[in-house]
Amino acid sequence: MEPMDDAELSRRLASIESKLDTILSCLGLTHPLPATDPRQMPEVMQYVKAGKKIQAIKVYRERTGFGLKAAKEAIDAASARR
Repeated sequence: MEPMDDAELSRRLASIESKLDTILSCLGLTHPLPATDPRQMPEVMQYVKAGKKIQAIKVYRERTGFGLKAAKEAIDAASARR
């Protein structure tokens, strides 16, 4: 199997997550948000709701140890879902 680039890996992961969400939905099951989901972090979400994304990213990175790119993507996704 050939190594995948980040974009391909992200697409495959998104596809798998979508399928799992569909299965859970069909079975009437729910799953908890992962501990690294910004929506589980009230302080981070306060910054998101106030439009202070840089502060949200900073606090999120401190809490999770994620890099800048991953943290920005998580905060952007949380901003879109609120």
